Amino acid sequence: MKKQTLWTIGGGVLLLILASTTISLLLSQSSSTKNSIATTSFQTRIPIGEMMASDTDIAPEESLQKSIMPILPPEPSITAGETAAEVDQRIIKNGYLTLVVKDVPYAVSQITDLADMDHGFVQNSSISENKDGTHKGKISIRIPVKEFDRTMDTITSYALAVSNQSSTGQDVTEQFTDLQAQLHNAEAQEQVYLEILKKAETIQDVLMVQQQLGSIRGTIESLQGRIKYLENVTAYSTISVSLSEEASVQLPTKGFRPLSIFKEAIQTLIALFQSAAAGTIWLLVIGGGILLPLGLMVWALVRLARGRTAHKK
Repeated sequence: MKKQTLWTIGGGVLLLILASTTISLLLSQSSSTKNSIATTSFQTRIPIGEMMASDTDIAPEESLQKSIMPILPPEPSITAGETAAEVDQRIIKNGYLTLVVKDVPYAVSQITDLADMDHGFVQNSSISENKDGTHKGKISIRIPVKEFDRTMDTITSYALAVSNQSSTGQDVTEQFTDLQAQLHNAEAQEQVYLEILKKAETIQDVLMVQQQLGSIRGTIESLQGRIKYLENVTAYSTISVSLSEEASVQLPTKGFRPLSIFKEAIQTLIALFQSAAAGTIWLLVIGGGILLPLGLMVWALVRLARGRTAHKK
């Protein structure tokens, strides 16, 4: 009986310990849940205005920095090839003529007058005289491209014979159209940066925007220069003409001066003697500088060899 009573008391105590432990665990979980709920409710009670204010404190700087970053050019709505089909063709035309004429100076004068009449101009010209008294010359003219074929035909009509006639053409329409599209995009970028410059508030922002504007302005001026060059070379064609006269037999030929020829011969003979004398001097100085030490070495070796032979005897 006593043993049963002791086991009953021990089991009751154990049950009490287990019950108290379980209750304490439940209470701790309940308190942590309440704390988490309170924390969550506290976080959700932060005023929205304060959150917006914290966002707006950073947004303007980030927005300005993003606006100052280089702006990519907008994608063109149509391709350069499609645009080239809708504009006038831009072709660089050049002509080359080699002519035999009766009088070179007169032919140069005719071609000059023709260029003026066609609203063109002379790019360069030159005339020289050959030893036989005939002349040769070159002239290059720039004329409107629409007058190219007619001008070529007119110039050939001045000749006794046409030794060579050729022409070249290079279509730069697509290149010209592409440059115009790039210029349009660069000018649009410049306008955007000018608007950003008006909104810049700090010196750093102003300097950054001005740096971008300077870069874009350089690009715009480069594109404008290339477009102007293409406009010039396609609006005017270049015709280059080489002129010569037929060989003529004249007795005596022009420029025959026996006394002058005799003087030239004497001068040439003197120059030959001077060259021979200079060569001899060079040979003596350089040859002596090489042969003298070499001769001394040979003489010394010979003397040494003779001395050894005499000693042996």
